[in-house]
Amino acid sequence: MNSMSHILERETPIRSLGILDKIKLICVIYLSVWVTSPFLAYGTGYRILALGSMLLWIFLELFEKRSIILRPTSYILVLYFFLLYTMSVGYLADGISSITRNIQFYIMLFFIFIYASYSRKSLAILRPVVYLNIVLFTVWMWTTYSVLLENSHAARYVIRSGEEARVLTQKGVGGFTFIYSLLIYIIAVLALVKRRIKEGKLLSPITLFMIFSIVLAILVVLKAEYSTAVLLMVFSLFFFLFYSDSIQKNIIMFFSMFLLFIALKYYLIDILRMLQPYAEGTNYSHKISDTIISIQQGAATGTAEDRIERYIRSFHLFLDHPLSGVWSIENIGKHSLVLDTFAQFGIFAGLLLLYILLSIPYRLYRYGTRNKNLKLTILFLTIALISLNNVAMAYGLMFYIFYPVILERLEHA
Repeated sequence: MNSMSHILERETPIRSLGILDKIKLICVIYLSVWVTSPFLAYGTGYRILALGSMLLWIFLELFEKRSIILRPTSYILVLYFFLLYTMSVGYLADGISSITRNIQFYIMLFFIFIYASYSRKSLAILRPVVYLNIVLFTVWMWTTYSVLLENSHAARYVIRSGEEARVLTQKGVGGFTFIYSLLIYIIAVLALVKRRIKEGKLLSPITLFMIFSIVLAILVVLKAEYSTAVLLMVFSLFFFLFYSDSIQKNIIMFFSMFLLFIALKYYLIDILRMLQPYAEGTNYSHKISDTIISIQQGAATGTAEDRIERYIRSFHLFLDHPLSGVWSIENIGKHSLVLDTFAQFGIFAGLLLLYILLSIPYRLYRYGTRNKNLKLTILFLTIALISLNNVAMAYGLMFYIFYPVILERLEHA
């Protein structure tokens, strides 16, 4: 992979692109919209167009002078090997269903190829992808929040296949993928806002629109009632806003968090009981009850119990078959991309997955001394999302296009 200094220092104006490069950019734009837009979640035509965009992008990439497909870096070679091994093992164990079941995963990884390709030219070429998605994300947030005000469970119903889910997506309701993608969105766009404020552009229409978008995103995450997403959002916002280049200030921040943890440990039940009347009629009411019982019994119950049981199941399968994995996905917990990969394919494939998914955000973190709070926060969210959740194809867009392009923009500001 090219050095980060080369990746983040070159700029290529869109108007100077050739016709084939513009077609490739259009393919990326459609894919980025497709993986995040509720309106495009259903429909054979939309999916065919997405597949066509991927194939056309790959075809045009073959004719590039420094094609990432024909002249791969060592990083891409590792990705090739991982795909070949896991697809082969999965097919031998579960047949063609192992391939179709992982379509979202493969699409997520496809964004890595896009990133690697434009890293050899300029990530600035992909700025239109990010700018368009900031606008569209705001639209989807508005439509999602509007429905959530009437039906607080709507974002959860979307992940179920069926007519109800189809109707909700046509109303613009985003589900699991959309809600968790907002965690990256909030931090990345907030970094843009902070930079624009430093530049004296607080009252500019663009800055005000971004602030509105961030506030709306936070409201959507809170209203969607994904408790894990809420906790990750709170922690990431706290870290991003209070991280400092000063070691002393960071020590104070972490010490404050530790004291807060101690306080919660002793007073959490009282706090939860105080909050419970305000959560009546929402999904949080059940989670608060589950948490109170869990603390009192010293074990997880309710929805948390099911999630933890799935993590433990995958972990135990990995311990029983650490080298080869169990191959078949049938008995795996199916709730953590990382744990499930270790359980199904063994330690080597699991480590390769971590290398593939974390290499880019880690290298971006290592490059330079600016924007460390953004880089560390996104690295934390990347690790958390792939560890605590199933795969989502929109993660590819957020990890390897949206965040790196915004970071590139900040480095040039």
